[in-house]
Amino acid sequence: MMLWPLSIGVTYLAAKSIANEPFDRSLEDRVTVLAQQVKEMNGELSAQLPFAARDMLRADDVDNVYFQVSGPKRDLIAGDSDVPLPEDEEAPVPWAVMMRDAQMRNADVRIAYTYVNLQPGSNPIQAAAAPRYALVQMAETTEKRRILATQIIKGVILPEFIILPIAIALLWFALSRG
Repeated sequence: MMLWPLSIGVTYLAAKSIANEPFDRSLEDRVTVLAQQVKEMNGELSAQLPFAARDMLRADDVDNVYFQVSGPKRDLIAGDSDVPLPEDEEAPVPWAVMMRDAQMRNADVRIAYTYVNLQPGSNPIQAAAAPRYALVQMAETTEKRRILATQIIKGVILPEFIILPIAIALLWFALSRG
């Protein structure tokens, strides 16, 4: 009987992983598109987003979506000021999209972020001495992920609730007849 709870636990972890993949890819695509809009002209950093594009970034009927573009000194250029900053672990890798989980506005969020090199094509020695990166982040609450994981679990676990008692009854019948 210990196999049943173990099966439910493993199924839950697998369902969460399966549910995260498509939403992570979508979030990754959106942060990449947003990062492509970050430009520096005459020392002024901007994210050139028309209002329609901003509305599209936030368009979601289930989850809340947030974005943030910040400069090299983490000064806010565009978006929401309260998106949590990533931990400073290593040197940033430009255009590599990374994912992390965090809390924002009393809700769990999944955050995709990338760094934009503000010195493309500059002298490598000069760029290595003082790299300048803009941070671009997209965050969304995890409600859709939770709903999809629940649907996957229901699709897998409910048949188990039917099959397992039948298997136990057949085993009991076979043992009693044997």
